[in-house]
Amino acid sequence: MAQLLTTILQVLAIVGVTLGLFLAANAAVDLARTRFTLYSILIGAAVGVPAGALANSGGWFKGGGLWPLGGAVVGALVGALRARVRPPSAERARRIPDRWRPVIFLAPALSFLFIGLVVPAVRTIYLSFRSRRGDEAVGLENYRSVLGNSDVFSFNGIGDVLSSRLAQIALVLVVIAVVTVVLRGPARGRGADLGGPVPVVSLSTAAALVVLAMMGALRGVIWNNLFWVVFVTGFATVLGLAIAALADRAAGESVAKSLIFLPMAISFVGASVIWRFVYAFVPARNDQIGLLNGVWVGLGGEPQAWIQDRPWNSLFLIFILIWIQTGFAMVLLSAAIKGVPHELIEAAEVDGATTGQIFWRVTLPSIRPTVIVVVTTLIVTVLKVYDIVKVMTNGEFGTSVIANEMFQEAFIARDLGVGSTLAVLLFMAVLPLMAANMWRVRREATS
Repeated sequence: MAQLLTTILQVLAIVGVTLGLFLAANAAVDLARTRFTLYSILIGAAVGVPAGALANSGGWFKGGGLWPLGGAVVGALVGALRARVRPPSAERARRIPDRWRPVIFLAPALSFLFIGLVVPAVRTIYLSFRSRRGDEAVGLENYRSVLGNSDVFSFNGIGDVLSSRLAQIALVLVVIAVVTVVLRGPARGRGADLGGPVPVVSLSTAAALVVLAMMGALRGVIWNNLFWVVFVTGFATVLGLAIAALADRAAGESVAKSLIFLPMAISFVGASVIWRFVYAFVPARNDQIGLLNGVWVGLGGEPQAWIQDRPWNSLFLIFILIWIQTGFAMVLLSAAIKGVPHELIEAAEVDGATTGQIFWRVTLPSIRPTVIVVVTTLIVTVLKVYDIVKVMTNGEFGTSVIANEMFQEAFIARDLGVGSTLAVLLFMAVLPLMAANMWRVRREATS
């Protein structure tokens, strides 16, 4: 009884202190709104805390725990000095040269970007050329170590890809696509092209089969990331496009799209927890708690460890991200389809084009820029995937990806050099896509 009373008092004390701090912070903010000096000091202190922590994030100086406090003090002093500077009068503001106005307005945002993005990126690149603890220069040794590690990247098994049944079926599908193109080209009175449904479906299926063959034969973290990129980007885009096209102006369109988009509201961690229950495995002669094994055993099969059996366990993890991202692709592509001018559709219908021909020859070319945006955005998202692998398998059973391996090396194995090297490789993979997206946006803006 006495222990229970003590516990209740401790809980009440914690609640009281928390409530008191909240009310004090609220009162300080209210007061600051009416007094510019206090407001400026609080802003300066708030900026100083992360700046101080970031300045000594490498532990280069002693007293690391005091650096955030020191940053807060310095920031508060700067804020106090800032409050003493009178704002420029309207006449003085008008005398500011036009070329300086963008700099003045963008400077705060660029400062935060510099502190939060540029500085960590430069420091990560610097650490990738340093030793395990970051205290010695090792040149390119970390890169040689990472790229020479068979668990990260290996071509062993490439011969099995060429001899696999899946690759042979893919070759047959490629032949079918080529024959179709050759036969349909002259029949349509135009040169051969790959824009028809048969070549597109045949080549897409062949590509998926080749990747499946590679998944069964090749091992390594970088290969795993590549498989994620191919399957998630391909299936999420195709499914999103198919749903957007089929549901366009159909009865119950909004309800169907809402259901497809719903997983986007769930975090990657939350979705992973949900699917852990779907894939849960219990040995035979026990009640199955996993949905998939429940159905499988009900059909007469033996319970399967879906997320432990290589290489297909990666597919079960990949499916989770497809489930999440299909809604994103569908929303963008649906908006693009609705933006296709009706005059084009009506002109094609007057010319006698079928629904399929209108989709392949009118709708799809019209929404090509949006498709490119969806694909590049998905690739960047997939390259950074971490949460799903961490929650589902922690990178075990051959399912690790670059981001998960980076976390394991940098924060579990405490090898800053290798962890930073993996981060730099991931950055180098994402950078061309971001540059291509920016180039495309600038070209559209100037066209």
